[in-house]
Amino acid sequence: MSKARSFIFGLVTLAVLSVQTVLFVPALKAQVLYGSVTGTVTDQSGAGVPKAHAVVTNRATGVAREADADDNGHYTITDVAPGEYDLKVTASGFKPLTQTSLTVGANTVTNGDTKLQVGAVSEQVTVEASVVNLQTEKSDVHTDLSEKAILNMPLNQYRNFQTLINLVPGATPGKFQNAIADTPERALSTNINGTNRNNNNTRVDGAADVFVWLPHHAVYIPPAETVQEVNISTNNFDPEQGMTGGAAITVITKSGTNQFHGVGFEYFQNQALRAKQFFETGPKGDSKLNDFGGTFGGPIKKDKLFFFGSYDGTYERDNRNTGLVTLPTAAIRAGDFSGILGDYVCTDGTTSAAPCAGTKTPVMVTDTNNVSQQDRVGMIFSPSTGTGAGTGRRQYAGNMLPTIDPIAAKIIALIPTLASGAPNTDNYSKSATQKLNRNNFDAKVDWNRTSRHGIFAKYSAMKSVFHGEPSLGQAIGDCACDGGLGDFHDLVQLVTVGHTWTLSPTLVVDGNVGFTRMSEYGQTPDFGKNIGSDVLGIPGTNNGSDLRSSGIPFFSVTGFADLGNPEGWNPAYRNDWSFTSSHNVRWSHGKHQISAGTDIVHHHLNHWQPELGSGPRGEFDFGGSTTALNGGATPNLFNAFAQFELGLFDGMGKSDQFIKATAKEWQFGWFVGDRYRITNKLTVTLGLRYEYYPLMTRDGAFKFDRYDFTTGNVLLGGIGSNPDHLGVTTSKKLFAPRVGFAYQINNGTVVRAGFGISVDPLPLARPLRGFYPLTVGSNFAGVNSFVPAGSFSTLAAPLPGGSLPVGIPPICCPDISSGTIPLPPQALERSVGPGELKRGYIESWNLVVERKLPANFFFSVGYVGTQTVHQFGDIDVNASLPGTGQAGQPFNTAKFSNRTASTLLWQGFLSSNYHSLQAAITRQFSKGLMVKGAYTYSKAINWTDDDGWAGLNWNDPNILRRNRAQAGFNTPQIFQLAYVYELPLGKGKPWVSGGGAATKILSGWQTSGTFSAVSGQPFGLTASGASLNAVDQTQTPDQVGPAKKLGGVGPGNPYYDAAAFAPVTRVGYGNVGRNPLLGPGAVNLDFSLFRTVNITERLGVQLRVDASNLFNSPHFNNPNGDITSGSFLEINSAKFDERQFRLGVRLAF
Repeated sequence: MSKARSFIFGLVTLAVLSVQTVLFVPALKAQVLYGSVTGTVTDQSGAGVPKAHAVVTNRATGVAREADADDNGHYTITDVAPGEYDLKVTASGFKPLTQTSLTVGANTVTNGDTKLQVGAVSEQVTVEASVVNLQTEKSDVHTDLSEKAILNMPLNQYRNFQTLINLVPGATPGKFQNAIADTPERALSTNINGTNRNNNNTRVDGAADVFVWLPHHAVYIPPAETVQEVNISTNNFDPEQGMTGGAAITVITKSGTNQFHGVGFEYFQNQALRAKQFFETGPKGDSKLNDFGGTFGGPIKKDKLFFFGSYDGTYERDNRNTGLVTLPTAAIRAGDFSGILGDYVCTDGTTSAAPCAGTKTPVMVTDTNNVSQQDRVGMIFSPSTGTGAGTGRRQYAGNMLPTIDPIAAKIIALIPTLASGAPNTDNYSKSATQKLNRNNFDAKVDWNRTSRHGIFAKYSAMKSVFHGEPSLGQAIGDCACDGGLGDFHDLVQLVTVGHTWTLSPTLVVDGNVGFTRMSEYGQTPDFGKNIGSDVLGIPGTNNGSDLRSSGIPFFSVTGFADLGNPEGWNPAYRNDWSFTSSHNVRWSHGKHQISAGTDIVHHHLNHWQPELGSGPRGEFDFGGSTTALNGGATPNLFNAFAQFELGLFDGMGKSDQFIKATAKEWQFGWFVGDRYRITNKLTVTLGLRYEYYPLMTRDGAFKFDRYDFTTGNVLLGGIGSNPDHLGVTTSKKLFAPRVGFAYQINNGTVVRAGFGISVDPLPLARPLRGFYPLTVGSNFAGVNSFVPAGSFSTLAAPLPGGSLPVGIPPICCPDISSGTIPLPPQALERSVGPGELKRGYIESWNLVVERKLPANFFFSVGYVGTQTVHQFGDIDVNASLPGTGQAGQPFNTAKFSNRTASTLLWQGFLSSNYHSLQAAITRQFSKGLMVKGAYTYSKAINWTDDDGWAGLNWNDPNILRRNRAQAGFNTPQIFQLAYVYELPLGKGKPWVSGGGAATKILSGWQTSGTFSAVSGQPFGLTASGASLNAVDQTQTPDQVGPAKKLGGVGPGNPYYDAAAFAPVTRVGYGNVGRNPLLGPGAVNLDFSLFRTVNITERLGVQLRVDASNLFNSPHFNNPNGDITSGSFLEINSAKFDERQFRLGVRLAF
């Protein structure tokens, strides 16, 4: 190809990528796919060598990048693809010098300082590059995970590279969140440096990897065998990195090389290789997980065109006991509560095992046979007696119900029966089967079009089928699994195309265009049959011929196992996608490395999923106050079940979706930056980003919607005279400066510091997906907690205040033609207000000292902090104050049609902060040993833990600041230490290397492991809200003594002293705040032992055993924080991460 044709082709390529950016506006946060090599060429006296020429050559592909040094001997080679390189430096009058095996990582600056010797060009000098160098050119805080670490360190059961993000200072231990149905890739969620999990941004080969609806998840997880490197930047990001506030995670996948390479593998685990979970009773359930597949890559044309492909299949079957729950005993099923009576009750609100004495006055009650006696915990009172406020009620004689509602009896008949003599609580062991079939496919092509222009293209796909069985048979119940009820089909696709083009030795451009898509449909096990309306006979549950609302409703009885179908989010039909694009230019000019670029993101959400409120089949709640006495004992779980048997629910709701929920939104970013190497010891980084987040829009008849908090109407943008955005604006002032420095004190010590601002990238589709009129989520409640909201059927005896509605009252489909529609009083609503929607931003800072230690160890310690300003959150503006109930709700007036449903104002009005001491120790693989460790001592404070959906505990403006407390994810101390070690035995090693049988047997052995010691996380305490009588306000207990940590585990053995807390029987809040106590910490060791046997020079087989939680240390969940529960402050469950051995074989050439 002629130079002219080559140049024209390059221009066309650049133009195509640029046009894609402008026209398709696909998009991504800034790309940091490449690294750079920078250094100073000096002579033996330390003087700079002007005009020296530096070339780095990729050892696997032969691709070379070059640059000339300036008059001071300084050079920079940018846009270097991650990998292993040889660096050659030449200059007139000096011997050429070659550094071999120089490692270049993504988003890193590799030091290429060289010292030349005077001599002839023919006198070649070759040295081996250092395995790792001090970070002297950048001020960010980041962690790199190499291919060797990912393939050799223990990973979780799905072999997810995100397991190793635990090794990042400031990261809380990763955990699975949401159902397998939502995330069949089993993405892990983590909080970085005190920020919300939604603030993390993962990119795979430049493509934005985010699940738009659940943005704390990466939607595609590259299989471990395909990952070349992972770079995790957590503080003071480079200006190239935007639209992220927690961690910018850059994943680089493998490419083909000049040699053919391939891998075949299988990993296997089952119940025979698994220990029992701490609370598991009976025989272990069947479980099996197979992970198998292979990779193959190599040259299509050497030094020019390469390919890489992989397949990874995961097939899992799991049936296990997931813990104890409470089901009704034979007596309770028959309405007989005579055997559950507890302590006696006195007028000062205390209880005791004997009648009150001394200054305490017994609370006396009368039963339905006119017999007077002292009140006791667990007494069941007739709701048809007394007043509408719950006072003056009579206890059912003998604590036995005279009748059971016929519909409740039908539901009870579906519940599994217990063995004779079963205890009243924690009496049923849940178990169910889940099945996951998942297949991942990856293909990548790299083309070195010229020595100056490289192009790559990648396609990835994941297809899965998941099946989750119910835990209570015909009564359904929850899944008792990780996944969701029913059958779910998912397809995830990721495509990315990128290039880098060296226009001159000092000017480089790169660009990337990406696309990710997730489609999903799922159906419940009761799908297709209207059990609620046709079998049970409850009006208002199913929607006739619309099968999407078919099935059985959810019956939530406080303290008992879920009955019916509790998954209001299911079924779901989703089709979400994101376009991504980024274009950058870099100019090296003397001591300056100047960069500029643009990023664009476009998200598109398309959903049918009426999960708001109570789901499409309806929900009925039974809290217990309806069968309790106002002024008597606090209602408990038995009051709640008695209420259920009477067919009287204190809350009900249903969700219907009449319009498909859609959301389209753009995110734009521009940046300019300069990395200025002032001296050989001091480098300063300066940068400025500007980001713009226009308001989202919708497909269909209207473009946007919001609630008018002054009129009670919902306004629809673009209909009638309404403007598209209804007076809602977004900020155009989101400037994000970045500044930092790195100062090398001496050859072994560097000090770094930096400050930067980044913007919360939360997609608006998450909080504003579709309330009224897209989804009609209705919610009904009684006028106070003692008065039911409705009944299953007509009552035999009237209640004080008159008759009740039967079933769920219908709310019909809205008429949107006018653009202004009244909001039904029972329809849930979340909306922004008029004016500017304030988007949060994160300020981050760090001061770090790094020191090189003997034996190639590097240790760093520093102070790292963040502060979030204008953090997103909800406040319910229709919440009532203590003692006022529904009557006190601000919108419960004629003007607002006596509105009683939750009415959420969503805005950036909260804040959070984080301060930490962070330390890290690293040794890249050298002489058979790799070490990576991290320690964090920190505190995170916020108002709520999730800026995309969660609201406040207290919506009372008088005590709003009470929400500010230690974050639910706050983990005071985290220590993680991982290693990979080649045993020094056998061929080529120090010991037993002389040959013979012993050498053969002992050669090739390696071990690896990850040790962690983690503090417990906070948890909250709750109490009955009966006496509080305030809508959408959380009630907590009173603390009446020191909360002594007893450390107990299991039924009857509280972790904290329960006597330190008491129920609240007055009108007012308990004195306990948010997240007052810490749960149990955890210690864990994952361990691997493996051996590689070389069959030929290029072919080897690895046999390995992995043990997660080698010592089978139980990792307990937090104690039960509900004071109304019989297991208050007890730990009766643990994580399902008991010891599990996994066997593996890996063939590689």
